[in-house]
This record gives sequence, structure tokens and C-alpha cells, in this order.
Amino acid sequence: MSVFGRIRDHSLFKGDKKPAAACTAQPAREGSALLGALFSLIGLFCCGRLPAQESAPPRGAAAQTLQPSPDRNQFWTPRSRFNFGLQVAYAMENNDRFRNSHINLLYAQPQLGIVVTDFHARRLPLSRFEIINEGVLGNSIHPGGRLTGYVLLFRFDGKPWGRTIPFFDMGAGVLNTTLNLKAPELSGSTQFNPQAGLGIQYFFKPHWAFVLEYRYLHMSNNNIQEPNLGFNASMFSLGFRWLPRPRSAASRGPRHSHNLVHRVTGAS
Repeated sequence: MSVFGRIRDHSLFKGDKKPAAACTAQPAREGSALLGALFSLIGLFCCGRLPAQESAPPRGAAAQTLQPSPDRNQFWTPRSRFNFGLQVAYAMENNDRFRNSHINLLYAQPQLGIVVTDFHARRLPLSRFEIINEGVLGNSIHPGGRLTGYVLLFRFDGKPWGRTIPFFDMGAGVLNTTLNLKAPELSGSTQFNPQAGLGIQYFFKPHWAFVLEYRYLHMSNNNIQEPNLGFNASMFSLGFRWLPRPRSAASRGPRHSHNLVHRVTGAS
């Protein structure tokens, strides 16, 4: 007889059935404990895997993080050193007791700008320095006369404020005009006009901007011919600017060599 059989008989002989019930319930409790521990391990394993999978970014997102972020000033960022513009200007003489011809000028200002440098210092209120080559093509509405010439300007652009960028420019130019035949303030057909002004540019779409500007200018012949009274004027102009983009490498197409040996051998 086994040991367990003796213990059972002894318990029955004593008339106590509780130990036998306890013996039969103990394997069930141990099995429940083992199943609970097993489910706990499975739950911990699954919970540990899920956060790890959620925290791992997708491959596409990882590739995007490696790419440079787009420029915030996409409307303003140039893709070339050159930019083009066209403005229409209206200037009025500042009259006094010596200058009373009431000169009014209306002329076009085609422009070619060259970006010299960009300023990246945060404390500096400037963002760019440009050289503007400006033409002068027009007439004097009163008292009459032709007006052609060239103006060289140095332009300092301020920090972008949304799509609006303020600027300050100054420079001088040389003119050929027949206004001297109608206005006693001028002598000779060659005149010089130093000027300076303020303006704003509003980019209504990427690399295209409306321009509004005010300048204060002077016109005289720099004592080339007497008398050299000259006059001062206030000028207002309205126009637009275009910052072109160079063609992409894909749009340029393959380059063909002009070397005859390369053409015969098929070398690029």
C-alpha cells in the first residue's frame, strides 16, 4: 500500500473528510496558479511588444526626418542670383520761390537686380543686400520733354514679415533729357539724379511680388553748364518683381558633346 493510501485510510478511520478534500483541491489550485502565471507572462510579453512597435516610426517617416525641412520663406527664397522687375514712376517737383515750373515726370523703370549676399544674423534687421540696375524711359507731363537714362541703386531688404518685405535703397543715375528746353531749373541735356527711398514688396505667390515705393530725388547737371539751379522731387512708383528659378537637371536633358571624336566613339 502506498503512503497516500495509508494517509487516506487513517483519515477515514478518524472520521475526518476535510484533509481528503484538501488533498483533492490542492492539485486544482496549483494548476490554476500555473495557468494564471502563464497568462501573466503572455500579457507582459504582449504589452512589452506593443509599445515598442508603436514607438518605432515607419520607414517613410524616418526617411522624411532625414530630409531637410522646407524653407519657411519659400515666397522669398531665391533660386538665382538675378531677379527682374518693372515699375511705373510718377514724380512731382517740390516748388519754392526759385522753382515754379511745376515739373511732373512719368516714366518706366525696368530693373535687373543682383543678389550680393544674404544676412543670417538674427539680431541684424536686414536679410539681403542687392544691386539694382534700373532704366529710365519716359517723358515730362508738364512742361514737356523726353527722359531716358540709367540709375544704379544699392538695396537693403529687411526681415520678412509674412509675405511682406520692407526695403531701403539709395543711389544715383545719369539722364539725357530735353526737359531743359522747357524748364529754367535745368541747363543742358545731361542731368544727374541722386536719390533714396523706402518701399515694400508683397509676394502674392512664390517668387512674384508687388512693389510699392517712395523716393526723394534731385536732378541737376553737377555744374557742367551754368546756370545749375536743379530741382528736388518726390517720386511714387508701383510695379512687380520676379525671382526666377533655374531649370532642374531633369528638365535640361542630356548634354551632347560638340567634340567630333566623342561623337564618333559615342563617348559623352
